[in-house]
Amino acid sequence: SVVVLGDDLSFLGRTKAEIDATLRDMNPRCNLIVEVEEVAEGNQKPTERVLAAELIKNLTLAGIGNLRVSLVSDVSRLQCERSDVAIVFGTNLRETCEATELVAAKASTVLCSTVRGGCGYAFLRRHERGEARAGGVPLQTALLDVPAEDLPRRVNKMYGVLRAALAFERSEQAGGRAPGAADLDAVAELSQSEISLERHRPPLDLLRNYLETQAEMPAVSAVVGGSLAQEVIKAISGKGELMDNFYFFSAYGSPDSGEAKVE
Repeated sequence: SVVVLGDDLSFLGRTKAEIDATLRDMNPRCNLIVEVEEVAEGNQKPTERVLAAELIKNLTLAGIGNLRVSLVSDVSRLQCERSDVAIVFGTNLRETCEATELVAAKASTVLCSTVRGGCGYAFLRRHERGEARAGGVPLQTALLDVPAEDLPRRVNKMYGVLRAALAFERSEQAGGRAPGAADLDAVAELSQSEISLERHRPPLDLLRNYLETQAEMPAVSAVVGGSLAQEVIKAISGKGELMDNFYFFSAYGSPDSGEAKVE
């Protein structure tokens, strides 16, 4: 089950019929259910979800037997179906946290992910085999409720970026919206207050890179989308170790892109 908090799956298509036809051309044997919420006229042009499209393409080509793709612009309208694996995509971290918890009640493994510019992340709620639903640490807990002194000594600086961004979205001044380039100073201030240890704080340049655009860098989406597809296949097949619990990638030269355990 792939949940996209947005309206546009880029090259896969902009309507249910277009997405369905594109995926069936890739793999006619895949059992597809495509759900696309009607977008009201006059809405702004939706953000292209290249990352989600890359994942869906990879899963279709890999021959995943049953794939449900749901595009929704409002988390409250999300209809969750029981599935082995659910993946949530969304630029707004607060909405992603909400959607992840909704699907966690129906899926045995839950991942969420996004790419902004050249910065990308993925998060996995780990589970034990035999459990009926996802367990482990929720995304919001991993980002906001872990005391700074309990974090591993070395944490990817992207973790600090996400922590400050989510704190901003939950603040009164944000009104629930995702931060943009104009909010750099506010997010930088929150990174100081939310992360007490200097070694865990993200540099200003990385904050700026994350906030400068909500558009995705296609090359980064291809890397993160390919990694996610591998995690889904491992979760379904039961072969191979799943990532533990964050995965970060930066096209701006982050020295420690890769997995990062925070719990």
